[in-house]
Amino acid sequence: MTRVALLQLELKDSPDDAMEHAIKLLHQVGAANSEIVCLPEQWYPKHLESIDELKPIQDVAREHNMVVIAGAFFEYIDEDDCEGMNIHGNEGVGSSSDGSNSNSNNNSNSSNSNSNTARSIYISAPVIGADGSIVGRQFKLHPFGRELSMVKPGRRIRIFEHNGVRFGIGICHDVVFPEVARLAARNGADILFFPSKIVNEGIEPWHIYVKARALENRTPVVAPNLCSKEYGGMSIIVDLVRNESLDIVLPYVVVASAGEHVLISDVDVELSRTVRRARMMELRGNDYYII
Repeated sequence: MTRVALLQLELKDSPDDAMEHAIKLLHQVGAANSEIVCLPEQWYPKHLESIDELKPIQDVAREHNMVVIAGAFFEYIDEDDCEGMNIHGNEGVGSSSDGSNSNSNNNSNSSNSNSNTARSIYISAPVIGADGSIVGRQFKLHPFGRELSMVKPGRRIRIFEHNGVRFGIGICHDVVFPEVARLAARNGADILFFPSKIVNEGIEPWHIYVKARALENRTPVVAPNLCSKEYGGMSIIVDLVRNESLDIVLPYVVVASAGEHVLISDVDVELSRTVRRARMMELRGNDYYII
């Protein structure tokens, strides 16, 4: 079993208040021996201008020997570093729905840093290792709504690893596209994380997407959401259970309340590996499936 956790955070106006509160809850899940914890998209109410802003989270990760997917933020990235963002991490795998389409060059806001290096804005999910280091980032592949005119889309799906457990990350709207989760699963992801920012009206379809990604890929999914008057909370963890007598795989679903919430769950990675191998073998036997 792998112990995963998510923080369903209330949206705050002050970055300092938001960080202080997140740190308090991270200590809580760390004390419960969580191995990988994920925060929601845009819980930190400002653009991430320097990775040093995440140092308090790095310190907590190191103290509790846990991996922290720090949510997802608007982040300024040096253009000459964009293809190497998995810092000391595993090589990414190419995305079947990447950001190399014809309009990707238009979806950026560039500026110059002090060294005159061109910078662009991405929506970035930094991954902090159990030693407190930044081991890499996953960029949002499918920006949504007004984000399309603000940020560059990511171009690769990256696979990370902790204690032999491999995981992939999609950000919010990425869950809508089955290719994202499928590519991560086919490249060895044992767990999928989707830091999200879902409005009240979108909760029901979002849950459907999350459950579908878990079932179709035979992979546990952890999806934290924001909570506020606008954002509906109800974060979700989907694990898999097997009914031996009927020989079917069923979702085991844990859902948070609408308010601020912490979810901790032990997911069965070994079971998911077994049933995922069987599912992938079935797909290989279909003439219509192109590898």
